[in-house]
Amino acid sequence: MTYSRSEHIEMVNMCMIYDPATQSVLVEDKTDVAWKFGHTFPGGHVEKNESLYDAMVREVYEETGLTVSHLEACGTVEWFNQDPAYRRLGFLYKTTHFSGTLKQSDEGKIYWLPLAELNEKNTAESFMKFLKIFTDSTTVDATSQVMNGSLSIIPKEE
Repeated sequence: MTYSRSEHIEMVNMCMIYDPATQSVLVEDKTDVAWKFGHTFPGGHVEKNESLYDAMVREVYEETGLTVSHLEACGTVEWFNQDPAYRRLGFLYKTTHFSGTLKQSDEGKIYWLPLAELNEKNTAESFMKFLKIFTDSTTVDATSQVMNGSLSIIPKEE
């Protein structure tokens, strides 16, 4: 019996842009989403034949007007859909290297917010689990068996 090792995958990304001088992060309140509204980080889809790095730089620029560099991979997030069967795979990055002038996009309001002010009430659904991946080196992955469902944290093995 042979098994197919291929599957349909939708690739997305998200970037935490941190300003060490103000201890703030760039947040976005997306208005074009199906999930709970609230603070999140810039990100979007990886286009066909586009590298993950280039996709992250492009998405940040499109949504914020900023150019980022020195991206550090933090971990991944996965959601599984049964019908039709596919996987959404999210790549998470962070950086303190950015330049340019902040500008609003049609995807939502963007602004700097102290990292300490992010909480369950003012962030998008499951965002605090994303934040754990961005800020805690012992957490590298999260997964959900349902598309856009609640995430379960997968701790890094020692």
